[in-house]
Parts: sequence; C-alpha cells; structure tokens
Amino acid sequence: MVEKQNTGKSKRRELAPLDAVDAIDGPKMKALPTDRHRAFVRALYQVKPGHGANSKAARLAGFGTPNSSNQSIATIASRLAHDERVLEAIAEEDQKRIRASAPRAISALSRLVEDPSHRDHARGIAMVLDRVHPAETVHNVKVQHDTTEEFKDTAKVLKRIAELAEKFSVKLPAPMVIDGHASEVTRQ
Repeated sequence: MVEKQNTGKSKRRELAPLDAVDAIDGPKMKALPTDRHRAFVRALYQVKPGHGANSKAARLAGFGTPNSSNQSIATIASRLAHDERVLEAIAEEDQKRIRASAPRAISALSRLVEDPSHRDHARGIAMVLDRVHPAETVHNVKVQHDTTEEFKDTAKVLKRIAELAEKFSVKLPAPMVIDGHASEVTRQ
C-alpha cells in the first residue's frame, strides 16, 4: 500500500458566494464606482479577519480572474482597501452594523445589571447611571481686567501725541506696543 506524502501544502479552500443583501445602501456605498466595489465592502464583514482577509474579500467580490495569482489579487485588494471612497463606505457600514447591534448590547447589559453575582455587576450599574444621569460640572469664570495708573497715563500720553501729530501733520506709525500691549492711536 502506497501512502500519499504530505507536501505541506493543503488544498485551497473554496470561498462561499456572497449572500444577497436586501438592505438599502447608504450614500457612501452608493458613491462607489461599481457593484464589485460594494461587494468588496460587504465581503470584508463575511471573511475571517486576519492575514489575507482583504484578498479573500476581493475574490468574493469578483475581482481578478480564476487564473489570477495570489500576488495579483493581493495588489488589487490593497488598492481597494486604501481607496478613500472604499474607506468611507466601510466607515458608513461600520456605523450601520454598530447601530444594528445595539439591541443585543442593551439586552446583554440588562442581564449583567440584573445578576448581582456577576463580577462586573457594579461596573454595569455605574455605566448605566453615567449615561442616564451624567455627572454635571459647573464652572464659574470671572474675568476682571484692572488697568493700572501707569497704563492710564500711557494712554493719555499717546492720545496727546496723536493730537499733536494731527496738528502738525506728522504721520505716526500704526499701533504702538507698550508693556506688551498694543495701543491704537486714534486719528481723526
């Protein structure tokens, strides 16, 4: 009897076809140039995450040919995954899926809060209370600007300089800076 030797390479697993989706696409998904681009975004949620996930999603979406090399598909997948339009569609789909999972999350949180023996029972209660009755912080800010006598005297001097300059037709430079403060010279 002859045994077959294991060469270390296993057969490639065939990928399952994409499920038909009846959901209405958002504006970012609709903005993608082709149906294959939209299928790529959807396929990213169906393939197992990890190394090669983008390539598998690209194949599922119909990119490449049956004879395309793995490197060719990887290049196509990389370009798709870094396309700004695709990234925006992925973000849109992420938000849709997160919102859709809210009922399950709320149900799980309710079970946690209702189980006093659960080790995270207190954390769950605190989380619910923080969202239902958020802590409010009130800040009272009082700004008071006192001008010193020197500052008032300087303003009087600058005003007198402006009057004299006007009287003798002398052109003054724009704002003068005194003690780090800009002082506008008013001209009439």
